[in-house]
Amino acid sequence: MAGHGVPHHAENAEHKRIGIVIAVIAVVMAVVTAFANKEANNIIVKEVQASNGYAWYQSKRQRTYMNDLELKRIAFELAGNPSDAQRKLLEQQAAKLDAKNKEYDAENKDILIKAEADKRAAEIATHRHHWFEYGEILLHIAVVLCSLTLLTEQKIFFHLGAVATLMGLLLAVYAWQLKPHAPDKTDVLAPAATNAPAKH
Repeated sequence: MAGHGVPHHAENAEHKRIGIVIAVIAVVMAVVTAFANKEANNIIVKEVQASNGYAWYQSKRQRTYMNDLELKRIAFELAGNPSDAQRKLLEQQAAKLDAKNKEYDAENKDILIKAEADKRAAEIATHRHHWFEYGEILLHIAVVLCSLTLLTEQKIFFHLGAVATLMGLLLAVYAWQLKPHAPDKTDVLAPAATNAPAKH
């Protein structure tokens, strides 16, 4: 009767191979989990940076707005009858405010571009995090299925585990290759148009 069964050494060798496969899947799963955690941290960092950038942008716009009000007041005074000394002081002040506003405008363009880039980076990090997590789940399932092969001696579980492993790897690769799309000029200018303080 023993001749009709699977030799003990062959069975042990098969179990060892499956055990090695499970170990390899576990290592891959650990790597995918690390990538998922990295993207989760990126989401937080980039969202904070984008929020700080928009706040700094709005702060500079408010300063520009206040300078514009001051420039209007100076223009009103210059339209009257100031003395030569007063006119000189008012014109000097107006020139400084105008130069400052131009400086703010130049800085704001860079600040807004950086904030938009951080916002897009946070969005792509969110997508990558989700896909890495889906891949991690499939690899967990693969480990369980391969383990069932050892318990039940049913090769179908091993094949299903191989399929789950392949799908998990494909999702991880897909997540890894995701990149932020190039910014559209209208996207960059949108916050300026939406959040600009009203001028009277």
